[in-house]
Formats: sequence, C-alpha cells, structure tokens
Amino acid sequence: MTEILAPLLRFAGAGLIVLAFLHLPMGRRLLWKEDAARMSVLNAAVFHVHTFFICLAVLLMGVPCLLDPGVLLEKSRAGLWGSWSLCLFWLCRLWCQWFVYLPSWWKGLRFETAMHWVFTGIWLFLTVLFGLCGAIQSGWTS
Repeated sequence: MTEILAPLLRFAGAGLIVLAFLHLPMGRRLLWKEDAARMSVLNAAVFHVHTFFICLAVLLMGVPCLLDPGVLLEKSRAGLWGSWSLCLFWLCRLWCQWFVYLPSWWKGLRFETAMHWVFTGIWLFLTVLFGLCGAIQSGWTS
C-alpha cells in the first residue's frame, strides 16, 4: 500500500502548498482587507496573524508530504502521531465545511456551490489519506 500512498502524499503535499498561497487571491475575493478595516486594530491584527499562521501551517503540512512522504509511511512514533494528527485536523475541517458554513452561503450560487463541493472532496481526500497513513503507522495494514 505504501507504493500507492507515497505518490498520493506527494500530490497532496503539492496541493497543500498551492492551497497555502491561494489564501492571497481568496482574501481578495472575500474582501478580507475591507472587513479588517472595519474591525478594531486589535481584532484586525489577530485576524491577520491567524490567517498568516493558518497559511504557514498548511504550507508546513505540505512540504514533508511533497519532499519526503516516507516520514508518514515508515513506522515511527512521530509518524504515528503525525498521521493521526493530520487525519483529525482535516476531519475537523471537513466537519466545518458542512456544519459551520451555512447552506445559504453557497446553495443556489453557482461558483460557491462548486467550491463547496470541491473543498468537500479535498478535505475528504486528505482525511482518508492521512487516516490510511495512520492505519499503517498503527500496524493495521502494511
């Protein structure tokens, strides 16, 4: 199974790196600058810092997947913790896609509905991928 998962991890890693950088055009489309201008200086600073660290975290998830997928496939305690942590992270993100974002924000809107389903697929793929790595790390499969 690892011979299948290694290229999938590289693909996911490249995608995560792209996703980190997509926050720039996404922020423009969602008018984050204008929204931040209406916030208090403190809240705007927290928003910008949190956005930066989300991008950094996604980037840092992607780099090892792209450059050295073996870290999640070769059995180790770090690989075990890392795989299951990433699986839980993306499972929580998938849950938010359906239970935090209101249907009225995307239903009936062509672009928003398409993006809702695209990101549902991406979060599901990442959850399953890292779950499979966790299963390997746990010795449930080889």
